Amino acid sequence: MKRAALLISLLAVAVVWLTAVPVLASPQPSPVCGACGSSFEDVAEDHGTTAAVTASTASIQINPNGSATWVVTNRLNQSPADFSNNPELLTRISREAATNRGVANRDGTEATFQSATLENRTVHIRFRDPDAGSRHLGVLVVDYFHSAGVRGGWILNADPISVSGPDGTVVLNDPRAVINDEHASDDELPTVTGHTVEWMNTSTDGQRAIFADDVYLAFGSSETSSLQREAALTVASLPIWLDNLWSYVVPAVFGYGILLTGVAVGARRAADTEFSVDRLAAVVAGSGGAFLGLAAFGVLPATLVGVGAIYVIVGGTTWYRPELLRSTRGTLAVGLASLGGVATTVWGVGFFDARFASLAPTFVHAMMIHLPLAVAPAFGHAVRRRGATDATVEIAAGFAGASVALLLAGGVFVPFDARPFGLIIVFTLGGAVAAALLGLPLAMLGASQPTPQTPYETNRASLTPAETVDDDDS
Repeated sequence: MKRAALLISLLAVAVVWLTAVPVLASPQPSPVCGACGSSFEDVAEDHGTTAAVTASTASIQINPNGSATWVVTNRLNQSPADFSNNPELLTRISREAATNRGVANRDGTEATFQSATLENRTVHIRFRDPDAGSRHLGVLVVDYFHSAGVRGGWILNADPISVSGPDGTVVLNDPRAVINDEHASDDELPTVTGHTVEWMNTSTDGQRAIFADDVYLAFGSSETSSLQREAALTVASLPIWLDNLWSYVVPAVFGYGILLTGVAVGARRAADTEFSVDRLAAVVAGSGGAFLGLAAFGVLPATLVGVGAIYVIVGGTTWYRPELLRSTRGTLAVGLASLGGVATTVWGVGFFDARFASLAPTFVHAMMIHLPLAVAPAFGHAVRRRGATDATVEIAAGFAGASVALLLAGGVFVPFDARPFGLIIVFTLGGAVAAALLGLPLAMLGASQPTPQTPYETNRASLTPAETVDDDDS
């Protein structure tokens, strides 16, 4: 009775954690052109002069080597006397605007200032950015408008803003399709002509246009396939994802490794104690059914649907076909098979409730995010005692496999092309805690199956020698 109460308490703790919803502030949008409009005015004011800009344009030419040449024009309300009498002041202001603020999505850019001239109340600024884009699989990817989710969108503070690829190239992707219409009207959507993408604000209310989505611009040959284009854009985002893994998932994996020690101890104690495996299997399967039902009616979060499916399948299999869990290989097979039940359940209930449809964009996503629970029975079987001696290799493999499972699940959880707030590490570590707590009863089931090498075969009085299998494949 005490063991069942403890098990229910641990499950409740995990459920409470999974119910928590983070509340995070959104990053603010940034100007596309730091040398345009009000940004230029701010730099002029820092130098003790006033420059009232009435209109700005920015033309960006991408070169074959990935560098870019910027040409910015700022139309002034009137020519400041300071500029006419002191050309050096105009040069200093333009240089600072170009090198410190001029390049979109670049902090501390090493842009090279080239020239600044004043003609008929119009300031012309020219500078060069050595790192506007990079080549991936033959495609030149420009990330001026892709901040990995750090900047919260873009303020179009010049009109128009155009980005042109090298001669002989075309724009391979459609930036209009990437921008979410919920956050941008036609005034902020670009036009694509040949190798040029242009934003022109056509609004009549005088407001600056803003779009909230990060956009890559891909340039290449007109013969480039869509598969090559998508692969190039994926490779461009790969460093972002790897950094997310290192910053947020790897610490959680280390924490999970420590928690697995407690799970192993719990699984071993359960296996060494005479108790009814059928009763434990019934509790696990019953808890899974409760998760499924309560989540379906909105009492519990929708994320527990997958957990419920694994509990029902593993618990039911242990009760009905226990011989399938009497080797590490067989236990792992049952756990991985339960992932199919997760994907099918989430996909099926998604037809009736939109909450579940958003849980898993693909079957693979639904299965991978639940991988730590699926391997928990095999972990329990791998770390159980084997008579008078322990098998170090099996135990090490169990810890390594469980840790890799959490790493893979974390790789699906963290964003692929955006950097989340640092607070996400609280939720990756919390996910590790939840995985350990929810995985404990599954590991106990895996560790409690009788084998010829274990001393606790009395857990099943009805077991006959013919029903046992050799455990050499563990």
